[in-house]
Amino acid sequence: MTRLFDEWQQFQERERECSDLMGKLDLYAARLFGDYEPLITPLEEIPRDFFERLDRWLRNFKGDTDRWNAFKLVDDIFFVGRHELNELYRLAFDHIACDWLVAQKNLHLDDPKFEEKLETARNRTWFCPITDSLRINAFRHINHISSPDYFPDWRSLALFGDIKKINNYIENRIDHLVLIEDFIGTGTQVEPAIKFVKDHLKIPTLVVPLIICPTGDLMLRKVATQESRIHYRPVLQLPPACVIAETPAQNEPDNVVRNRNTVESYRAITADADPYGFESGYGSLVVMHTNCPNNTIRPIHSQKRGWLPLFPRSTRRKAK
Repeated sequence: MTRLFDEWQQFQERERECSDLMGKLDLYAARLFGDYEPLITPLEEIPRDFFERLDRWLRNFKGDTDRWNAFKLVDDIFFVGRHELNELYRLAFDHIACDWLVAQKNLHLDDPKFEEKLETARNRTWFCPITDSLRINAFRHINHISSPDYFPDWRSLALFGDIKKINNYIENRIDHLVLIEDFIGTGTQVEPAIKFVKDHLKIPTLVVPLIICPTGDLMLRKVATQESRIHYRPVLQLPPACVIAETPAQNEPDNVVRNRNTVESYRAITADADPYGFESGYGSLVVMHTNCPNNTIRPIHSQKRGWLPLFPRSTRRKAK
């Protein structure tokens, strides 16, 4: 069977656009998509080869127009590869957390002991993940963080943690807390952890998402405004073109309108109640090499009703 995108390259009205996108995808498949971890161990009926998977994914859609629009959506996916994620780890530490510590400690570059004081401040800072999605060991190794001894995720601590033991551990050992998360959509999953810190800890805390959607950004800015001990500095905030809302907004980019139509085509085929992702009516175009976030629009990762995904998601629980 001839692959759909091979056929499109023979159509005069699509030849150039299709060939240009295929040139990009050849590069992405070779340099990025092969590192997608949920497919390192083969899954039944889901090929590891990206182009074989792409052709099968496009054939989920009914009709040539929907398939062509889905093909163009692939160019809009914000894929975070292994090297990009490592760079986000470095930026979060060097350019966000350390700058914050300099301000917290009122350090000055002309101080002969500046480096010594900053190193002391770093050693008395607890760098922890908000959820187990953030790979704290990788963050530590890249940034040469060796202390303290434990780096728990605070979503779990908010549910199972003993407040007295946590504060006893912090006392005389920790001056600052830095909470890191790889991706935040609306902020629903991280909100309990932030509330736990706000209610029970007295030390200054910095929340650092590596990547965050506009809705999550608004939520965390509000928290930081209301609580002086909570500070918020993201590494990367997604632009509007990387987020698809069910309800149209004014002056949307053309690709957002087109991609919403693709989500709605998926909904019509699968009867998925939440086609925009975990947060009903709002999803992103983010795919990370470690996994596909549950806030990502479901046409990309769903396996509902026999749907063949482009980037299948490794999940804790079955989708609704």
